[in-house]
Amino acid sequence: MNGRLAVVDDDRAFTEYLATWLGSRGLTVEVFHSGSAFLDSLRAGASADVVLLDVLMPDLNGLDTLRAIRQFNAATQVIMLSGRHAPATVIEAVRLGAADYVLKPDDPDGVGEAALEAAINHALEREALASEVARLGAQMAEDPDGAQPCWSAGPAMQRVMAMVERVADSDVGVLLRGESGVGKEVIARELHRRSQRRAKPYVKVNCAALPADLLESELFGHERGAFTGAGATRVGRFEFAQNGTVMLDEIGEMPAALQAKLLHVLQDRSFTRLGSNRVIDVDVRIISATNRDLEAMMRAGTFREDLYYRLQVIELRLPPLRERLEEIAPLVEFFLSKYAKVYRRPAIRPSPTLLHALRQYSWPGNIRELENMMKRLVVLQEEQLILSELDRLRVSSNEPRPAAEPAAASFQAPPPAVLPPPMPVAPPVAAVAAEPAGAPADISVDGAADTPAAPEVIGLHAVAKAAALKAERQAIVDALAIFRWNRRKVAEYLGVSYKTLLTKMKECGISEASPAS
Repeated sequence: MNGRLAVVDDDRAFTEYLATWLGSRGLTVEVFHSGSAFLDSLRAGASADVVLLDVLMPDLNGLDTLRAIRQFNAATQVIMLSGRHAPATVIEAVRLGAADYVLKPDDPDGVGEAALEAAINHALEREALASEVARLGAQMAEDPDGAQPCWSAGPAMQRVMAMVERVADSDVGVLLRGESGVGKEVIARELHRRSQRRAKPYVKVNCAALPADLLESELFGHERGAFTGAGATRVGRFEFAQNGTVMLDEIGEMPAALQAKLLHVLQDRSFTRLGSNRVIDVDVRIISATNRDLEAMMRAGTFREDLYYRLQVIELRLPPLRERLEEIAPLVEFFLSKYAKVYRRPAIRPSPTLLHALRQYSWPGNIRELENMMKRLVVLQEEQLILSELDRLRVSSNEPRPAAEPAAASFQAPPPAVLPPPMPVAPPVAAVAAEPAGAPADISVDGAADTPAAPEVIGLHAVAKAAALKAERQAIVDALAIFRWNRRKVAEYLGVSYKTLLTKMKECGISEASPAS
């Protein structure tokens, strides 16, 4: 058996016996001698997989304690313990949500111990199942399709994902570098998902979110009374993530004193809770992430060099979104589809005008900024508000306005960059010689006669055709990125027949072997 148990009973001799016996079965046991003491621990943030709760206690009886536990967490597995069989109490306990009702084991032949052990095993199984359902539910709420954003649209992220594939099934430490919002946590989750630890917990800790003393307790846990306010034993994130993955976000913000303890954990694979001398062995994989310049911090003495090399066995640098503009179209499609399901709103198809405007923005907040903007689009259902927001952001950051959208003759498409004017072509010599005698000459600034050669007229029709062809090409490229080269969906999206799309792709020189930019 593996799990954390809370024993709530006023009989000290009996609780000592239970703690010893259950501890020998591999369980972690925390003892409380009153219902009030246990409820205080819950208010302080403590938790347990299974609670063994005595029915008869002086200050707060078992049934009243059970009612209060249900207010904290209705899914907590509670096994009622009693020295005698009382049918009315059994019925009331079950009605209140008790998982089982067991007589206290006091028989010399061990029958009572076997019954209690079986009840604990069943409760642990139910708790594990409930936790897995909750985890999957949270995952579905975060990503309804269980899908990940498309990271393979550009060569930079293709290189990153190739390295993820190579190192995911190993236990080496990975350091993720990049600006805030580039997707470091998504890559960390992908490393865990592809690893042999994927069935075990993935635990994220933001090192910048807590002060040093609370961060140490968060990572390694504490014993009851270890510091003021520590009313109950707390299991830390490392212990909770046993056999899984710990993601240390913003590792550059970790205080120097805590860096030393983390280094000890990485070297010895063990630690002690605050206020305890008991060594706890731990087997977790460490993935860390930062947007700080750790090399500069090492030179300044604010980040330990030995810890850096422990964390940076493999280093992955994620480029900012402004260097991955080819990913904007598939990311927009992904986020719009995701949040349409989350917020139960109609699905939105981004217009070519919006996609063009999004590609023209520099995205200082990277993918996180794009994701939040797509959330607003799904909720507001009005694209013009997003376009106005992009204009306002460009003005506030002194960015140039995007290039104008050229008109397309027959095909609505996102605009390419403005075409340069056609190069003038020198007229034939014969045309100059054919000038009739006596024709008036052009007068230069200094009064000298000057007859410039008129450029060859190529016609507005040719200019419009070239602009339309380039616009059509960009529209097809964007749509292929959105629908991941599903040509039939692209044809439907663009409002043309499948045959017309293939003809246009051939005309524009677009092929899957050499996708256009």
